[in-house]
Amino acid sequence: MEFVDSQLISQANADGRQELFARKNPQGVKPGSILLVETLNSTADKSTSTFMGVCIAIRRKGIDSSFTLRNIVMRVGVEQRFSLYSPLVKSIRILQKPTDLKFRRAKLFYLRDQPGKAFQPLQGLWKQEQLDKAAAVAKK
Repeated sequence: MEFVDSQLISQANADGRQELFARKNPQGVKPGSILLVETLNSTADKSTSTFMGVCIAIRRKGIDSSFTLRNIVMRVGVEQRFSLYSPLVKSIRILQKPTDLKFRRAKLFYLRDQPGKAFQPLQGLWKQEQLDKAAAVAKK
């Protein structure tokens, strides 16, 4: 079973997601990182949607690995869980890494009760991302 699991991971790991979420990678994703995930809406349709949020949990279970992002949208907390090796996940980008002193836990579920602690930089990063995207479209 481990062989099958490793084969499936090697097939799904086309863009280096396994290294991005590896435990021993110091440049990888840690709880508290701010991520931007671009997903396809369906396999037939080429339209995409983006979600940006704070990574509050990483579940490493082989091919079933997943991570949970949390953001505040219109004053309501929104959590979305993404499967790491899903073919619908188009890209994962790290926008900001956590500082060592800010988060000392592996699961940041306590942020559900303290929304102001980690979600303040999200608004500025989202605006900067939109400006960068508009500049890239204007160049073309």
